[in-house]
Amino acid sequence: MAQTWSQGTSHQDSGTPSDADPESSREPGTTWRRLEMAIAVVLLVCVGMRRELAAALSVGDCVALASVPITWTAVRKARRFSLLLVLSILASGTAYIMSLLAESSFVVEAWARRVTTLSLLAVPCAVAVFVWGARRLGTRRAAMAVGFGMFLDALPLLQSSPNPWKFGVGAAVTIMVLSFVANRRRLVQIVALLGLSGVFLVSDSRSTLAFLAIILGTVIWQALASWARWNVPTPRRLAVSQIIVLAVVGVTAMVGVVAASESGTLGEDAQNRTIAQSSSSAGLLLSARPELGASWALLRNRPWGYGAGVKPRFEDLWVAKRGMAALGYDPENGYVENFMFGGRIELHSGVMDMWAAASIPGALLLLLIAGMALAAMMRDLGRLKATPWLFFAALTVVQNVFVGPWTVLPAYLPIVLGAAVLQPALRDAAQLGADDEPGDAPEDEPTDTDAALSSELTPDVDPLPATDPHPDTAAPAQ
Repeated sequence: MAQTWSQGTSHQDSGTPSDADPESSREPGTTWRRLEMAIAVVLLVCVGMRRELAAALSVGDCVALASVPITWTAVRKARRFSLLLVLSILASGTAYIMSLLAESSFVVEAWARRVTTLSLLAVPCAVAVFVWGARRLGTRRAAMAVGFGMFLDALPLLQSSPNPWKFGVGAAVTIMVLSFVANRRRLVQIVALLGLSGVFLVSDSRSTLAFLAIILGTVIWQALASWARWNVPTPRRLAVSQIIVLAVVGVTAMVGVVAASESGTLGEDAQNRTIAQSSSSAGLLLSARPELGASWALLRNRPWGYGAGVKPRFEDLWVAKRGMAALGYDPENGYVENFMFGGRIELHSGVMDMWAAASIPGALLLLLIAGMALAAMMRDLGRLKATPWLFFAALTVVQNVFVGPWTVLPAYLPIVLGAAVLQPALRDAAQLGADDEPGDAPEDEPTDTDAALSSELTPDVDPLPATDPHPDTAAPAQ
């Protein structure tokens, strides 16, 4: 698959080229381009790392915020970026002000307030880093760099976690592998997806296995449609058709994973959990995520939220436990006190975590993020060449917006939201054929004389000047 919506840039030296020595006249521009590409790799790797620095701030957030003077030019005119920026600033300010107002009634953890407000501000900054880097490296390489940062961040799990693949290493490796094979033939992508699925199968990871099954089914469907020379309708109709196919594949994948889990294929622990959750009167989803009961109870009890870093009172703890007990879950097991309300309010839902910290602006920001992720997948389905790494990251984002902790999201947001900013409009997918795309070529890397990657389509950001653009020869079509 060839990535068709990465936008490349090339900076040329302002001096007049020398007729006597044309090679030397191009050297300053080439050197500057190499430097920019190296800086892009370093920034993207750092953005993918969530290790804590001083004052509990993460590497990714600090780098994203510090690099704004460099990366701002890449997104300053991006229409899809504007609302994200406004809501992030509004949510951050709301979280901080509510935290100050709550000090008279609640215990407020200063470190948690600082981390939450800055992580909200860092969201658009990290997206700017991805867009800036992708315009120099291409979106595929930019995603791979972020994935490598996630991998470095997850390495300590090899010693501290009994299942490091499930809790961090696997996701990072998946992003890197899917980015690496994205410009290969579909058969290679299918083999890679099968291999990753096999590892997650034996690692007790139900949701990720289902995501990979959905992506695998989509790739196989698109391969069959291309082989059958399906008469491709308009991009909008094609996207709708493929969304229906994706829904069918998704339901089939979910049912298959649940069946495999109940049969013991995913391990005895997963089997026991799935059987217990399926037999519960609350149903499989609510039994698997009893935090939703706590979230609903807290929302009804205090609709305006709490504030960043606010520690719940006994009254709030009691309300949350009562909401979980209504779903048939026993909250008297230490989980509520030690994890959900150990240092701040953790409701295992990105949108509810940000509602608790930043009220309505925080919830709206997370809903916007989910909407941008879904829109990115929909635009990608406007042709018969889906982008596997984008789908994997986008599905992970959507899951964690609703039924996953906020702390998982920041590493994936630059990839998904950055790709969403760079994508062309859905109608522009009509310029692409059903089977081949511009830029399909042997997997040659750009040479020193190549400009950075370019696109035949118009993304949501303005391209920088380029005197000699060349199509990406290794770009893909989560």
